[in-house]
Amino acid sequence: MARPASIPAHGGLFSPMTRLTLALLLTLTMSASLVAAPTTTESKADEKKEVETKKADAQVPGDAFLHKHPTLVKMWHHSNQVRGRYQLPAQRISPELTKAAQDHAWYMARTGQFSHSVNGGFVSRARRHSYPGSPYGEIILYGSPSIPECFNGWLNSPGHRAILLSGAREVGYGYAISANGTAYWVGVFGN
Repeated sequence: MARPASIPAHGGLFSPMTRLTLALLLTLTMSASLVAAPTTTESKADEKKEVETKKADAQVPGDAFLHKHPTLVKMWHHSNQVRGRYQLPAQRISPELTKAAQDHAWYMARTGQFSHSVNGGFVSRARRHSYPGSPYGEIILYGSPSIPECFNGWLNSPGHRAILLSGAREVGYGYAISANGTAYWVGVFGN
């Protein structure tokens, strides 16, 4: 079999000695990057402050991991703005309902199954994520490209609209994008 003209007959672009030299140089470079920088008093203080901040953040109600996700926070704010237009009180965001909603958004995006009853149903998901109250309802939507359009879709569906504008005092939102780019939106409500 003839070799392409650009590949030398010995099987590589570099001689065995050059390859060994390059491998050693790469190993030394990588090893040097793994050596830790000396710890100073200032960096120890910064690390301690960061740990204390994380502990304090973890103790703030409603300030869990998912509540910091910009899309979920924007959904919650948008929801309360919509409720305000109808003279309804703002809802609190619930860490447990947010986890239940995000669980279902991820599930639907991963499987392509768009339904309230798959993945155990919303009551089961709320219980699975330790929601202490009574789950009230769930709203789902797929394919909407933005938060305002998602909420417009919910408002134009009588069943979803009734849940969105209900007397539920707490809510959690979820959002995921499937491998094919379809957005899945979820809201779970409770008292």
